[in-house]
Amino acid sequence: MKKINSIGYADKIIGLAILFLVVIPLLLYLANLLLNTPILVLLMKVSLSFGGLILFFLTVLLMIEFHQDKKLNKHFENNKNVKLPLENGLYECQACGYRQVKHEQKSCIVCGIHFKI
Repeated sequence: MKKINSIGYADKIIGLAILFLVVIPLLLYLANLLLNTPILVLLMKVSLSFGGLILFFLTVLLMIEFHQDKKLNKHFENNKNVKLPLENGLYECQACGYRQVKHEQKSCIVCGIHFKI
């Protein structure tokens, strides 16, 4: 499954929800005060329902993202003292990201952790 990251789109979804939950119903309410037609009340209800669905969709996406973050944090916490093999024959320290660790090294020269074997 692809990692969900709401940094790029959450503000757009919240803005769209505000549009359908506040702006459009307010404009329709003001128009209904002037015109007093039942179709405007129906349009307000449709707009509020659509805004609620948008907020529900955002809530589900955020719940999935938080669950993924929790799993990734647990994975990296369990593999913090490991050296990860790279393509060039060197290793990367998972604690600090130093990418020049050699195979025979028992600890990282940058952060000083001792690697699990």
